Amino acid sequence: MTIKFTCPECGKNELGSVEQVILTYPITRISENGDLEYDTDRVIAGDGEVLAYSCMNCGYELKDEQGVSIHDCLQVPEWCKKKMPTGIIL
Repeated sequence: MTIKFTCPECGKNELGSVEQVILTYPITRISENGDLEYDTDRVIAGDGEVLAYSCMNCGYELKDEQGVSIHDCLQVPEWCKKKMPTGIIL
């Protein structure tokens, strides 16, 4: 079963995961004045943290019954089932 997200604000179907991620860029050159050059083609992504799930079109943020932002992926399908009972695709 697949669940289709439909934003209650704008009606679009574009749900996004808003994340904070640690990135490491290799330094390729250090100048005497302190300017650093980076190899942006070899970025290393570290651990990340989901801050929220929101509509990619208008920014509507999924929140639980207490008004707290949802950041657990297991809460997303439950939110969709409660808020959009017709959005379930079998």
